[in-house]
Amino acid sequence: MSAPAREAYVDYHPGPADATAHFAEEAMRRAAGSPEAADGDRVSTSVSHIESPSVQIAWRLRMQEIGITLPLTTFFEAVQQPDPRTPKGQVDLVAWQYEGTQARPALGSPDPRAAQAVAAIAAQRYHLPTWADLAQSTAASFGSPWAQHLVATMLDPPPAPDHVHPLDWVPRVQVAAALVIAFGQEGYRTLYSLAIGPVDWVVDAAIVAIGELALRSPAVRPNAEPLLEWLRSQIPREGFTSYGYPLACTLLRLLAPHDPRRAEVMAWRDRILRGEEPGTTASGAIGVIDGLNMETYAEFCVRLEQIQMGGGGSVSQLAAEYGVPMIGGIHAYSTGWNEAINRDPRLGLAFAQTKARINLQMRGIDPDSDEARLSHNLMQGKGLDQEEEMRKAQAAHQQLAAGGGGDLDPVVFPGQAVAKLSDYVGLMKRMQTGDFNGALAAYGLNMGSYSQVMQAWGTKLGVDPTLNAKLGQMMAR
Repeated sequence: MSAPAREAYVDYHPGPADATAHFAEEAMRRAAGSPEAADGDRVSTSVSHIESPSVQIAWRLRMQEIGITLPLTTFFEAVQQPDPRTPKGQVDLVAWQYEGTQARPALGSPDPRAAQAVAAIAAQRYHLPTWADLAQSTAASFGSPWAQHLVATMLDPPPAPDHVHPLDWVPRVQVAAALVIAFGQEGYRTLYSLAIGPVDWVVDAAIVAIGELALRSPAVRPNAEPLLEWLRSQIPREGFTSYGYPLACTLLRLLAPHDPRRAEVMAWRDRILRGEEPGTTASGAIGVIDGLNMETYAEFCVRLEQIQMGGGGSVSQLAAEYGVPMIGGIHAYSTGWNEAINRDPRLGLAFAQTKARINLQMRGIDPDSDEARLSHNLMQGKGLDQEEEMRKAQAAHQQLAAGGGGDLDPVVFPGQAVAKLSDYVGLMKRMQTGDFNGALAAYGLNMGSYSQVMQAWGTKLGVDPTLNAKLGQMMAR
């Protein structure tokens, strides 16, 4: 998919744009650079109007990663109207409670089962329809009493995985939790309470989930559209309201192409993008640099490296597809992303991990599977338990000898050049004759794609002793 066709909050999450989030991002970097000096100190900032308290959640997670105690205090000079601290109507529950201008979570710690289920979705590459499918399956395991634990997970998420920065992780967890709530009992009612509750990234997540639920449940749509339009009227003209941009994007998903309201909402969204709309903006959203979010730029870099390894394709065409500038006529990269990655070690780690996960996905390997863990261990130079591997191999051979093990020629990588076990065997046998180039040509491979095929098959064979036993039988024929 080309970069211009990517839809915010559907194909990628733009990340927060609060001034407090930007301050926290810079302060996190300073704290990580001098943890001994920062430990036990205090950080404070002053902002004109109240912003999203979820910034504090991301701050806490990052300080836990660094391993220091460093409170962040935000002073707000004024309270915008309507008051973002209070619900806009009757609600069943609230996420945040305020004492003056300081917010604290209104719920206790979530049940670990709810937190783990939500985190499993949030760790996947962001794609709203895919997340919604996962959330619908997850919701089947939870009943109505779990709604409070799902909301509590929004406020007390598990630690961020290496491939997601905490400032990105918190809103992702909140969207994932909102989607699970959406498909549960009384899902819309709970999301309604969150959407009209104290303004925060939690409201953003509820709006995104309401939009997805409305697209999938016609009975919800007549209530969802008026709610979202009313929420727009509740955006103060002063200060910053986080839910403006996700609201505009969600409304555009719901309005049909011929709807006369669509052009006006699109113009509103475009003003938000340009930073010209009072009370809200998407300008400078954390996680989006040079028009690309981290996952998209990581995917671009992986594909660029494949071309550079001889995998075929054109650098200029790839750059045009992703909207990345060509440098000097032969190179392509985002200066903004490269500088950000080099400046922030935590972001650099997330970027490297994201590239590794995308590499695995392109090779047909689930990044969270045993195959991925084996691949990671091998790249790190970690050996295998030889006795355990021998035991597994013997058990697999016994299983095949007894007529078990399923399909003797399974399709391991559907739709790829060397998809079936017999394809892999054919490639190996032809290469054993010394006809290396002919073997590659026979299976539509070049040096770059050959390397990927060998890595993918090696990883699969490394964790599947039954597949390995079938390979042995087929090679012996």
